[in-house]
Amino acid sequence: MMELDDLDMRLINELQNGDYRAHIEVAQALGISKSTVTRRIQRLISNGVVRIVAAVDANMIGLNTSAFIGLNVEPKQTYPIVELLESKSQVHMLATVTGRYDIVAIIAVGSSRELADFVKNDILTIEGVRSSETLLALEIKKGPPLFVITSDISK
Repeated sequence: MMELDDLDMRLINELQNGDYRAHIEVAQALGISKSTVTRRIQRLISNGVVRIVAAVDANMIGLNTSAFIGLNVEPKQTYPIVELLESKSQVHMLATVTGRYDIVAIIAVGSSRELADFVKNDILTIEGVRSSETLLALEIKKGPPLFVITSDISK
């Protein structure tokens, strides 16, 4: 585990701002030199604290329907099901959880019809899935619908 100081946290906050800015602009915003920004970012990346990725606004590419899907599964099938769901481009977050469900996924698709098809054809047909509950996201209030997508979003 890497210890983060106040400057690291401020730098991470600037990087999470959502818009690309050159190191010199970040440096000016933080009141430090460009070389310090470059060195700190490199250290954060090499220590695995920060990953630089291109996140896509799902709505801008037609993925206008987001949902949370809770799954109850046969205990011995949990990890095979997780591995299968990891391969689905519609799944943007996937977790094994405690409580009412065994697995929870956040998915993004183009329409309610695509959501229904995904649940019917890609979820309920998986061996070991006992039941599912789909919660349609009416509005995302915190955290913009930004996802890392695969090269084939039609999987």
